[in-house]
Amino acid sequence: TFAEKQGGKLYGEQMGQKLGSQAICHSKILEEYAEPGMLIIGTDSHTPHAGAIGAVAFGVGTTAIFNSWITKDVRVKVPQSFKVVISGEPAPNVTAKDYMLEILRHPYIRDGEAIGQIIEYAGPAVEALSVDERATMTNMAAEVGAFTGIIAADHKSVEFMVNERGMPRPRAEALIEGMQSDPDAEYVKIIEIDAATIRPMAALPNDPGNGVFIDELGGEPIRIDIAYAGSCTAGKKEDMDMYARVFAEADAYGLRVHPDVQVFIQCGSTEVREYCREKGYLDLFQRMGAEFIEPGCGACIAAGPGVTRAPDEVSISSQNRNFPGRSGPGNLYLGSPYSVAASAVCGYVTSWSPGQPFEPTQARKLSTV
Repeated sequence: TFAEKQGGKLYGEQMGQKLGSQAICHSKILEEYAEPGMLIIGTDSHTPHAGAIGAVAFGVGTTAIFNSWITKDVRVKVPQSFKVVISGEPAPNVTAKDYMLEILRHPYIRDGEAIGQIIEYAGPAVEALSVDERATMTNMAAEVGAFTGIIAADHKSVEFMVNERGMPRPRAEALIEGMQSDPDAEYVKIIEIDAATIRPMAALPNDPGNGVFIDELGGEPIRIDIAYAGSCTAGKKEDMDMYARVFAEADAYGLRVHPDVQVFIQCGSTEVREYCREKGYLDLFQRMGAEFIEPGCGACIAAGPGVTRAPDEVSISSQNRNFPGRSGPGNLYLGSPYSVAASAVCGYVTSWSPGQPFEPTQARKLSTV
């Protein structure tokens, strides 16, 4: 194969598995290959996923990729940078996805000022995130319209490389040296956010920038037909922990997935699938009534279970974007893994809080002829 001739490893279809790949490309890059300070290019807008570990990762076209195989370089103009500093203590049900929906509705991003720039995420609340959660933020630099997203390498990066890859600690510690912004670095804009002011959010259909606090949706509950939990953004190990945490709590109450809702959980790689198997999540998901799907981009690119089939269908997803037609003709809301799992149980767009009772809506009556 081409990969063999080039001395590379091919991550393709799983042999003997139904409708599944071995991994989404940028999921696997972060899991096994990306290192602080690396320059990484890929033919996908969500290549900045690897910025979670302090790499400079960005998407390019197929021609640029082809040229890079020959010239071993890629030509770009280094963009200006802006910084988002998140401080304060978040509520236990607030995630990196909620941070991103808050960022995406900021006027600087909504007005297009951030297009083509580098977004650096910083501050105590970002530093407290795991590498998986940081990847949610750098991944969604694409929705910001940024050239790439990056987070300074630190001890969390070291622990990730040591624990997830078995890298010798001295080597991992050496890799993070100097992989932080200079104290006097200049930015065209600094946005400051207090994590304590953020509550679980949802993006209304047609734009990830349509963020609102879920508790402010008001009116009648927004009933859903589909809950899709997955994609590169939300198919990581920690995302699976969040789905499982909500479902385990619902299971303890004797609840299951709402009868009106189809639920699909899709991981980003076979490594994540095996993690779910080891943790007992696959059994939990099945018991709850959710269908687990082998790795792939799935409904996020309208390629598999989880897409709406009619304009009047409503879905909620933990994926990264909800532009018109992105996942079928229906109305697609975005939310965190916690919110997607809670909505799947309740039957409408809602959030989750530890220990707070679930309030499922009444199932729709069967139509009579």
